[in-house]
Amino acid sequence: MGTALFVLLWWLALFGWWILLVGTNSGLELLAGGCAALLAALLALGLRRRGLMRYRIRARWLVKALKVPWRVVYECGVVFGALGMHMAGMRRMSSRYRAFEFPAGGTDPESRGKRAVAAVADSISPNTMPVDVDPEHGVALRHELDPRRSSNSMP
Repeated sequence: MGTALFVLLWWLALFGWWILLVGTNSGLELLAGGCAALLAALLALGLRRRGLMRYRIRARWLVKALKVPWRVVYECGVVFGALGMHMAGMRRMSSRYRAFEFPAGGTDPESRGKRAVAAVADSISPNTMPVDVDPEHGVALRHELDPRRSSNSMP
């Protein structure tokens, strides 16, 4: 794919995402979105030239990610329940950062794809937010709002 086409496709995707998230088409918002999308597309081009945008995603990882919608519903209940108990004074809400074992692999495209799918799937749920995945030590770090109801693995 040519450089101009690569930048154009990234710009279109990111600009469209900006419009979708902002929800308005006022001139200043469109200008800001266009500039932000251009900067991000140029950043993607720089990453591509350094060879850092090579990913290989296996279908079985995406099949495992099909559990994410159920997990979102479940964790919304967990977060609202913990917030309700905190507001009622029944139990103090205490979040934490937790490291757990995650076989992240190396720097090959397949390992990068595995980390990307797992991090995106884990970040969608409201109770957990992945912070970092260390491929050298095979450890993932994430923030958990209600640690009592968090799983010990990433999707």
